[in-house]
Amino acid sequence: MRAFSLPEQGIALAWKRFVEEGDLVGNAVRDVIAASWRRCRKAGVNPYGGKGPCLPSSRLKARRESNTTLIRLARPFMEDLLEVVGDGFIVIVTDSEGYLLEVLGDPEVLARTSELNFVPGARWIEETVGTNAIGTSLKVKAPLQVWAEEHYCRLHHPWTCSAAPITGPEGKIIGVLNMTGPCNAVHAHTLGMVMAAARAIENDLRWEKASRELELRGNLLFSTFSSISEGLLTVDHKGCITQANAAAAELFGLTPEELQGKNVLRLVEQPTRLTRILKGGAGYSDLECVLLTPKGRVLCTSTGQPISDPDGKVRGCVVTLRETRSVHRLAQRLAGHQARFTFADIIGCAPSMRAALDLARQAAATSSGVLIEGETGTGKEMVAQAIHNASNRARGPFVAINCGALPRELIESELFGYEGGTFTGAKREGRPGKFELADGGTIFLDEVGEMPLEMQVRFLRVLQEKKVTRLGGRDEIPVDVRVIAATNKDLAREVARGNFRSDLYYRLNIIDIRLPALRERPQDLLLLVEQLLQALRKKMGKKDLSLTPEVEAVFRDYTWPGNVRELENVLERAAHLAKGPIRLEHLPAVLTGKEEAAAGLASLEQTEKEAILRALAVCGGNVSQTARQLGIGRTTLYRRLRRWQLRPGDIVPERNNGSERNIRHE
Repeated sequence: MRAFSLPEQGIALAWKRFVEEGDLVGNAVRDVIAASWRRCRKAGVNPYGGKGPCLPSSRLKARRESNTTLIRLARPFMEDLLEVVGDGFIVIVTDSEGYLLEVLGDPEVLARTSELNFVPGARWIEETVGTNAIGTSLKVKAPLQVWAEEHYCRLHHPWTCSAAPITGPEGKIIGVLNMTGPCNAVHAHTLGMVMAAARAIENDLRWEKASRELELRGNLLFSTFSSISEGLLTVDHKGCITQANAAAAELFGLTPEELQGKNVLRLVEQPTRLTRILKGGAGYSDLECVLLTPKGRVLCTSTGQPISDPDGKVRGCVVTLRETRSVHRLAQRLAGHQARFTFADIIGCAPSMRAALDLARQAAATSSGVLIEGETGTGKEMVAQAIHNASNRARGPFVAINCGALPRELIESELFGYEGGTFTGAKREGRPGKFELADGGTIFLDEVGEMPLEMQVRFLRVLQEKKVTRLGGRDEIPVDVRVIAATNKDLAREVARGNFRSDLYYRLNIIDIRLPALRERPQDLLLLVEQLLQALRKKMGKKDLSLTPEVEAVFRDYTWPGNVRELENVLERAAHLAKGPIRLEHLPAVLTGKEEAAAGLASLEQTEKEAILRALAVCGGNVSQTARQLGIGRTTLYRRLRRWQLRPGDIVPERNNGSERNIRHE
């Protein structure tokens, strides 16, 4: 590409012969110009015309708006070019389709070129105005200077134009920068200056894009940082907090602005792991820590990760904090420690049952301790769940623990938790107890009468002080827990016998709810049967499950010592055997009075076997409780099971919260 400063007589003659005859003689014009002329002739461009078509003002406005950034960044360079070359020139920027977007320069030249429609909104491409620097530069995708008679249209011969495409950050041509002036005023460096200005515009476009992306990433990071539900801190190499989100500020009882600049090492009780990170150590995950805040000590779970520079030197760290209470609530949801039953799920029209449920509803409106008394299988946990779900703690956890099912040596760690390394087999990081897990909700202590006396003392202290200390630990952890206890014993009698502390009894027994046995509420029997059958029909896909009149009569006459739990087990057993309605032959012998011995008479061993299996079902698979109820030792009970070649998993499973568990081995 070469700039022309003097006319070349051969070009004018070559143009005249080409437009009149279509012939090009020798090397009178450059190849790029010759190729353009041929395209123009083929396209039918009028060589004696040359006025570019113009857009309506509304469409021009739309094009300018879609190229706002290009115009804004190009304008300073257009003004600089005009200052360098002086009067007699105009500078133009176009879009990628050759439409003129902005035209600046000498007013006299602007007036003359406007006669050619060389104005904003005009389209200067080869197909409309013939060979020209703008249109041909777009066509060949390269900088180009078109001098005088090199223009295909005669109206443009007094002018020389120098144009360079502008490539956007994505690598596509987004416009053209052009300088136009009288052909006798153009010098050899004009095209070079235009090319340099176009490159400068391209650089600014790239910087603008990078800045926008950086700003967008910054906004995204800030939005992410602010929206995370966990507390989030960034800390420099000295431990000073450089950023804190709202969740972190709330944990410390400060605003993010107040927290910023404080040294995190002074806000944590034992900052050993944080100090280690800042000295170049490794990160850590999910460790407990205590925050020192204006509102007191806050127990949290913390994770810390170092921030390193390209050379690997630690320049700070990122710390996430989550209050232990919220961690426990999440764990409870994942573990299924939620109360499923409500008062609507409990059937009871008998006066004694209605009175018990009315009292339970009243208890739900208070925060007082509740003691639920009743025989095994009367639905004590179901009522406890209903109380929880009707209380202001319904959104908190419901944690159940069976005091009679835990070995004496484990009940303390289950209730109060332990620190790591407290005893052989303990988890290294320790474990929270049921009280911590129930924080903000309800803890249900079933068979509370089985709690050892020495444990009752510590349990009472927790109820009084509302704080718990883990085994092997020193820190007191505040807990906000409502206690609902249940027992199948007469606790008042146990107090009189010295088996249960009177002070604990009176603290638990603020509201005493006694659930009637099933034999005491005959009006509810068939209602319960229908509810249970409906669940079995859905579970087993047996639409015809029902009771024959003979079975109904047997059910009414039976005393149901195992209460609702026994009724549920009997119905499920019969449902598996029945292919239609449940008949007498589908019932256990203990209900019908019929024996299953070959001679028609039950042997003593068969009777013993049925009694043990029935007692296991009534006690929900609890071996210790079954042995006590039968008045035999656990060893004897296991020996009987082995003799009958029964394994614990073969016994009728216990029901608890809709799930099934095999016999517990205590």
